[in-house]
Amino acid sequence: MVSYTLASLFKTNHFLDILLKDTLHELNIPLSVINANLQMLQADEHDSKKLKRLSRIELASHDLYELYKEVDYYIKKEIQTDVKEIFYLDEVVSSVIEKQKEMAEGVEIIHQGLHVKIFADKHGLTKVLSNLLHNALKYNTNKAPITISYKGTHLCIKDLGVGMSEAELFLVFNRYYQADANQEGYGIGLSLVKAYCDEFKIKMRINSQKNLGTEVILDIVYLLCKT
Repeated sequence: MVSYTLASLFKTNHFLDILLKDTLHELNIPLSVINANLQMLQADEHDSKKLKRLSRIELASHDLYELYKEVDYYIKKEIQTDVKEIFYLDEVVSSVIEKQKEMAEGVEIIHQGLHVKIFADKHGLTKVLSNLLHNALKYNTNKAPITISYKGTHLCIKDLGVGMSEAELFLVFNRYYQADANQEGYGIGLSLVKAYCDEFKIKMRINSQKNLGTEVILDIVYLLCKT
């Protein structure tokens, strides 16, 4: 009975795995069609109200494509495909800042010395930096500037926000933990950051004081491109 149940379960999981991969592959086609036709409609349209509607469709299409990339990334990791590639750190940081532009309104994000060649999981590192910058902005006070810098082998994200106590620092990597329950989110960002850092041998340190701000330091020596 147990063998039969396990066999049925494995068969079902295998079927779902194939279905998910095939569906994901097929999703790319309608997405491409939507974007191609959307560009043609935008080029021929001059009515401001209709252009706004098309812009909303464009944003929704972009969000759908981001979800597609997210699932594609995790499938590739699941089947142990090598997801590492060569890129420059400043490219990732610039894209992360651009995506957080709306949230960062009025906050200066200083980034410097980041033209460093990296060989790593680009998507994963982007998620790490996105989570860290999002937290820095979320807990920022008085529109204080945020600094992203690189020195030696250390990548630092520093804010002058609310900061954390020693007790909060002890719990900060626990999944679903939030120091302020009134803030948006589910408290999983830093646990994802920690999982990525552990997987790719990135030593992470957090320096923080209440009402003085937080500095997250990532030692990315193992991500540096050796060629």
